[in-house]
Amino acid sequence: MRQINQRFLIMIFACVFLSLMALACATTQEKAGAGPAASLIVTPNSGLPQDKITILGSGFIPGETIEVIIVVEEVPTDLGGKPMVKKANEMGAFKTTSNIPRMAKPGVYTIKAIGDKGTMAVAPLDVAEKPKKK
Repeated sequence: MRQINQRFLIMIFACVFLSLMALACATTQEKAGAGPAASLIVTPNSGLPQDKITILGSGFIPGETIEVIIVVEEVPTDLGGKPMVKKANEMGAFKTTSNIPRMAKPGVYTIKAIGDKGTMAVAPLDVAEKPKKK
């Protein structure tokens, strides 16, 4: 039970931190005249290694080339073992799917979508511990 409470608190902290970072990015972009910040949604936002996730991005520049990565121990890492590159549609949005990396250890990770024209969005991903076999 204590581990669940700790994981919940870590997830809340990560969400608050990422929200503050998104707000800071939005403020910086608006001051620069670049418009509102992009957003990223990962569903489900938690799971086990190899579980399928869907990544939805919006607020990117139409036609912008976007690389989607996961940050593992502060190191940008390809999702699925190879570069994931998408192109924003005419509305500045994209959708993709991947699996949570097989070797991901339990913890909260950051998924980043980085556009080639400077747009960026982040979202948390909570990797759960595999259940122990009885």
